[in-house]
Amino acid sequence: MNHAIFVVKVIEKPVHLIYKESQAMEIKVKFPAPRQKNSTNELTLLLWGDYKNDFVKYYKTKDYLIIEGTLTSKGYANEDNEINEVKIIVKKLYPFLLI
Repeated sequence: MNHAIFVVKVIEKPVHLIYKESQAMEIKVKFPAPRQKNSTNELTLLLWGDYKNDFVKYYKTKDYLIIEGTLTSKGYANEDNEINEVKIIVKKLYPFLLI
């Protein structure tokens, strides 16, 4: 199982997705500081149900969050190079306060 916990910063406004009978939200986030200059530090969160409503109500762009969820990866190749898209299906969501 690909269970993961991250501290991330919200970098874009959420995008609402509508599937057959349910609604979801995609949010672009990034790690606060990458360890290597050429490493990718962005990923996408997928929020369902009550977490979607809580995010709209309590969080905004540039907020830091602690997320817990399932890590998924989808790779595809285009003409220039191979692209790996990483998403996390959020199971728990917590605010992260910097003092």
